[in-house]
Amino acid sequence: MRQIVESGTLRRTIIQDEDYEMVILDKSNIDEMMELQDRIVRNLKNPETFVMDSREFILNSVLEKGKGLAIGVYAGNKLIAFRTVSFPGNTEVNMGREIDIPEEELEHVAHLESTVVDLEYRGNRLQAKMMKRTFKILYRLGYYHILCTVSPFNYPSLKNVIDAGLVVKALNQRSGQYGGKWRFLLARDLREITPKEYTLSVEVKNYDLEKQQMLLNKGFEGFLLSRDRHIIDEFFVHYGIPYKDNTKDIFE
Repeated sequence: MRQIVESGTLRRTIIQDEDYEMVILDKSNIDEMMELQDRIVRNLKNPETFVMDSREFILNSVLEKGKGLAIGVYAGNKLIAFRTVSFPGNTEVNMGREIDIPEEELEHVAHLESTVVDLEYRGNRLQAKMMKRTFKILYRLGYYHILCTVSPFNYPSLKNVIDAGLVVKALNQRSGQYGGKWRFLLARDLREITPKEYTLSVEVKNYDLEKQQMLLNKGFEGFLLSRDRHIIDEFFVHYGIPYKDNTKDIFE
């Protein structure tokens, strides 16, 4: 029996709406998850923007009890979207070490893994809906450091996570399953309920990776996106220094 965490209505076409249920997924859903993910990967316009999770990773690092969680969205009996999360614990793969999260807080880190949405149902803000519900569940479970990686060339996913309060903390080429692809590392501390304010704001084109690395190394964070709607593949990342930080001699 499905463990429903949310329900509502989706717009599928101009004249057709469809009810949905958001549920907690388990290992019995793995075939549906892999089928949906395979279908999305086959239709990618830019292979740089998405790295497919293996069946083994989802089973062992997401759906295994205590290792992670997955939320799915069903329209009728069809899985149309899902989000996966892993709990790295105090292990080598915990990305909290890359952004100096204190050792004693690494057990409270959750990695946002993949978000997959059926092409026919895009435009319903399903990523945002799943993100909001995921945060509530994670906080109840004691996970408050939320981390994820996103391609610098994936505007929709990047906008969704930044709109959800995550900020760019690092940018590098990642090894392992990423195969050297460039990824932002973004983070949010769910204990902080007041939005950050920034000074020394700088706009950088998303493809100017070297300049963004320079700013990040000086303590800047990427906190906002903007773009010219006529140029689909290009956008600006806005960087700034949090007001609480010391900005003296930042450009030396």
